[in-house]
Amino acid sequence: MKELTYGPKPMSAEITLGLSAAVGVTAGVIISLNIPQPTLISLCGISQKLELAAGGSLFEVFLRSFSGIALLQLAAYFLGFCALGQPFEILLTAFRGLGLGLCVRGAYLNENLLLSLAAFLPYAVASTGVLLLCCKDALGLSNKYLRLSMTAENRLGMKKDVRDYTVRFLIYYLASTVFAFADAYLAGALSRL
Repeated sequence: MKELTYGPKPMSAEITLGLSAAVGVTAGVIISLNIPQPTLISLCGISQKLELAAGGSLFEVFLRSFSGIALLQLAAYFLGFCALGQPFEILLTAFRGLGLGLCVRGAYLNENLLLSLAAFLPYAVASTGVLLLCCKDALGLSNKYLRLSMTAENRLGMKKDVRDYTVRFLIYYLASTVFAFADAYLAGALSRL
């Protein structure tokens, strides 16, 4: 017979990571209040992105978009192999949120608000969603390593888990690449408006 347990259920990984990103966005907006407006506008980089796209440098726009999220995904991948990586995986999403909070305020300060939001929001939301999936998988693998390190359990089954984990991360990288290319082409289209 199954034993009933009472008390609060642990928070799911999705909610934890989502809250972490939301706290990061809030902190980014609060920090941006102390940054001068011209600095904040140049920091968010939307004008530079549209200028590069207008000049036909779509590959450079792609590289700028992809490199930031790719580094965070790589960090999440390696943190997944750490039995005590959970706090850092949560902080990774908060760090991404912090950057988004700064950029959101910078986008609102640009001259053409709708153009700025159209150039910023789609890729920001899509790439953050991919990062949240990466961190969720990293949390799962970290928790497995933590449980295994506290028991004398057989670790032979981890080979399949690591292979599946790596394949999922390759898919996440592919999704980020597609989103970054779409972002470059969207910036090219918006720069002609």
